Amino acid sequence: MRNSVFNDDCLEALKNVPDNTVDCVITDPPYFLGMTHNGHKGNFKDLTICKPFYRDLFKEFTRVCKPEACIYFFCDWRGYAFYYPIFDQYIGASNMLVWDKMSGPGNHYAFIHELILFHAGKGANIGGTNIITGINSFASGAARKEGGVKVHPTQKPVALIEKLINDSTKPGDLILDTFGGSGTTAVAAVRTGRDFILMEQDEVYYMKALKRIEEAKNEYRGSH
Repeated sequence: MRNSVFNDDCLEALKNVPDNTVDCVITDPPYFLGMTHNGHKGNFKDLTICKPFYRDLFKEFTRVCKPEACIYFFCDWRGYAFYYPIFDQYIGASNMLVWDKMSGPGNHYAFIHELILFHAGKGANIGGTNIITGINSFASGAARKEGGVKVHPTQKPVALIEKLINDSTKPGDLILDTFGGSGTTAVAAVRTGRDFILMEQDEVYYMKALKRIEEAKNEYRGSH
């Protein structure tokens, strides 16, 4: 089970994960606020259809996580009001982190931040502030130099995920990502000496994730 990558819907893949085994969840779901099926711009009410899915997902998080596990759930300003009450009801929100990406698009002020709903596990005591700075997004070009080529439209820098891992886990811990994308969470886990479980239902990105993970393993072996 450790260091596994599932090419499946995460609710199905989670059935393979035993109770109370995960030390940390770091995941970045689709934000669902782009274009709707009829080509018009999405709005907040479009998220309502997703409520049962996230209710079931968060229940699964509480099942598979150890009591001391921390949970990081990425979102943005458009979806935060939707995710927060569900997250808080089934998991318990401890804080909201703000990642200052330092670069981004936007006509009504530049869009240079993302939000992370955070649950602190039992006994967690993490220092610092809830504002994450000094880690560039791919929009700035710096992330490519630090964490490799961008192969997914919403790919996060490896350095950002490494920070979250280092803040709340220790070597050998198990990290879960239910929206694995191109495998950044697993790459960060490998580079920090943690184990991982990754889930990605898109076969194209699943294959890209496998490639990136193997490259990270080879790099990690070469440096130890």
